[in-house]
Amino acid sequence: MTVVKLDLDNQTFESIKRIAARRRATVETLIQDLVQRLVAIETTADPLLGMFAQEPDLMDAVTTAAMSARETDPLRLPVG
Repeated sequence: MTVVKLDLDNQTFESIKRIAARRRATVETLIQDLVQRLVAIETTADPLLGMFAQEPDLMDAVTTAAMSARETDPLRLPVG
């Protein structure tokens, strides 16, 4: 086990202690849980982008249509 010293402002540390108490956990286990969740988020593919992984032709068509629309249609219409 590694010992880590953190310099936190009082408000942040009080928030950490309060959250840990609500979860009936220690500060250490709360931080471990947060790190594990962040690792899981970083290693999980984006589900929205993953939906189109097997459809490269569709994505090319969507991109082409979007770029064409940007060339012909103004992003903002004049007021008045």
